[in-house]
Amino acid sequence: VGAQPNGLPHGIGGGGQDERLNQSISDSINRPVIVGPFEATAAGNLMVQKLACGAIGSLQEGRELIRKSFETKLFEPQDSGAWDEAYASFTKLL
Repeated sequence: VGAQPNGLPHGIGGGGQDERLNQSISDSINRPVIVGPFEATAAGNLMVQKLACGAIGSLQEGRELIRKSFETKLFEPQDSGAWDEAYASFTKLL
């Protein structure tokens, strides 16, 4: 999970296809999470090739092109309380 320019955590790659995982991440950090593209490795590879041959002018331009080319999905926290309780139990063990 990385960060978007808007500061929201951003999950990419094939694991993002698991809805339960995405929701768990959002719940556990109590923040919205943007997920996608699932084809991040291939898209990044293509972007670097386009940059190298001059088809795009900058890394920022390539990132914007990827952002506009793939769907993303937003996951909002739904049950952060359970994660807070689990964390409290964990810290007692330490």
